[in-house]
Amino acid sequence: MRDNASLLHLVADVGGTNCRLALADSDGVRADTVRRFRNDDYAGFAELARNYIVDQPSLTSAAVAIAGPVGKGEGRLTNRDWHFDAKGLAETLSLNYVNLLNDLEALGHAICVLPDASLAHLSGTPTVDEPQAMVVGLGTGFNVALTHRPSGVVFSAEMGHARLPHGVETIVADALGKDRAFETVEHLFSGGGLARLHSIRTGQTLAPQDVEASDGGPETLAIAARALGALVREVAYLYLPEGGIYFNGSFARTLFSGDTSALALAPLLNETGFDGRMARIPTYLLTDDASALQGCARYLSMARS
Repeated sequence: MRDNASLLHLVADVGGTNCRLALADSDGVRADTVRRFRNDDYAGFAELARNYIVDQPSLTSAAVAIAGPVGKGEGRLTNRDWHFDAKGLAETLSLNYVNLLNDLEALGHAICVLPDASLAHLSGTPTVDEPQAMVVGLGTGFNVALTHRPSGVVFSAEMGHARLPHGVETIVADALGKDRAFETVEHLFSGGGLARLHSIRTGQTLAPQDVEASDGGPETLAIAARALGALVREVAYLYLPEGGIYFNGSFARTLFSGDTSALALAPLLNETGFDGRMARIPTYLLTDDASALQGCARYLSMARS
């Protein structure tokens, strides 16, 4: 009989456009097994996963991170008509069990194990003795996850559906000359939100990745960065993530490069209240696209312990 250290597991990070899959063991993700798939090439995740594991050794379980809501063993992608059922997937893939996680929940687990090489330090004072940390995901959508590092507990959320704070609305209204242009956090702080912000400002209809290089694009990014800074200041007081705020996603990478990084961090760094604790919160940018896979592997290791 194989011991637990030799067991292999499937880990998956399912986005709206692409999936990353890999094998994991007691030491974490096996880097040489990571593969990326285009969702458009498959009718659903089960077909995609079968395609990956057909040539792999026998697997015992899986952890699947989904860019969408998850609950009671079921989940769905926000930006694609893919539905997930943990029991059904386990039967289809011949696994003992499958765990479904929200993708930000997986990243909440990942920040406890990611090496320094997977992070870019942005600001604040790194610390190891503060228990609470937070992941903020800005990409196709928006969400957060709060992590209590000593216990390994990750609290999931759906902050993208919350209303924008007044301070953020004010920044956007002043820039656009109109109120209530965006109803929720995700409507603004996502790739689609950036495209809409730019369209309202300039009349140009562009894909999110084309905004930065367009006429007026830098100004649009500056508005988005100032608005994000106002949101982060509120989040810092709400959750006290003094162990660190970790930003992830394509939109985050855009905002935390060049001059817009300083704009996004300024409200936190200039906050003098609460004995200056907010300004000392370390902030990071996740630079490893496979970070969620590491979080899935950690989740499985905790489930087995």
